[in-house]
Amino acid sequence: MVKLDLHSHTTASDGLLAPAALVCLAHEIGLTTLAITDHDTTAGLAEAQASAAPLDLEVIPGVEFGCELPQGEIHLLGYLFDPAHPALVAKLAWLREGRRERGRLMVEKLGALGVPVAWERVQALAAGGSVGRPHVAQALVESGAVTDTAEAFDRYLAWGGPAYVPRRRLDPAEAIGLLWDAGGVAVLAHPGRIPDLAVLLPRWVAAGLVGLECYYGEYDPPTVDRLVALAQRYDLVPTGGSDYHARPLKDHAPLGGSPVVPPDTVDRLRTARVKLET
Repeated sequence: MVKLDLHSHTTASDGLLAPAALVCLAHEIGLTTLAITDHDTTAGLAEAQASAAPLDLEVIPGVEFGCELPQGEIHLLGYLFDPAHPALVAKLAWLREGRRERGRLMVEKLGALGVPVAWERVQALAAGGSVGRPHVAQALVESGAVTDTAEAFDRYLAWGGPAYVPRRRLDPAEAIGLLWDAGGVAVLAHPGRIPDLAVLLPRWVAAGLVGLECYYGEYDPPTVDRLVALAQRYDLVPTGGSDYHARPLKDHAPLGGSPVVPPDTVDRLRTARVKLET
C-alpha cells in the first residue's frame, strides 16, 4: 500500500529529528514515500536517502521557500530537482546567510529590550542547520524569559513583534523558475489561509506552478474539498503532507497523519513536468 508524506522538516532547518531518525520513524509508521522539505536547505537529503536505501522507502528531493507578496508571505515547496544544480545551490546559500543575519539581529533586538539571549546558544540550537525563529524561541525559553515557545512568538518574535526581523525571501515566480531550471517542480504550500487565492493562482500557474497542497496538516474535509476544486480548476496536482517538525505546531499533524495523500501524487508531479516541457 502506497502511503506518502510530502512535507516534513529535520534538524537541517527547524525540525527536532535528524534526517536518519525521521526516516526511521517514516518506515515504522508505514510510509512508502517521504519528502524532506527543510527551509532553504537540502542539507538533510543525503543522510535521509542513505538511511532509506535499505528500507522500502523512497525519499525524494524537497525544499521549502518563503516568498514575498505585497500582502504578506507564501511558501513554495520544491520537489524532484537536482540538489547539486549550481544556481539552486547558490540561492539556497544566500537565503541561509540571510537567516543567520536575521537571527543575530533578533538577538540584538532582544538584548536592547532587556531580554539577553546568547547568539552562540541560538547557533548551537540550530546545530549547523538553517537558523530560524524557533531556535531563538527555544533560547528564550532556556533563558527563563518565557515559559514556552508559543509565548516567545506571541511576546517577541511574531510578525510585528518587538524583536521581529524580516528575512530574505524570493519572488514566487523567481522560486518557481529556479526549481524548474534545476529539473524540479513547484507546489504552493498550505494555501488554505492565503487571501484572494483564486485571484493569485493564475499568475503562478503562468509562471510554472504545477501543484497545490490540498491535503495538509489538520485541514478539515471542507477545506480539502475547496482546495481540490481549485486545483482541478487550474489543472494543478493536489499534493499533501503533515508539515511534521516533531514538535506541536498549530494546524500541523503527526508524520503521515495529514488527510490521505493520493498514492499517484509523485507520478502526477513528474507527468506535470513532462507536460509543461512539451
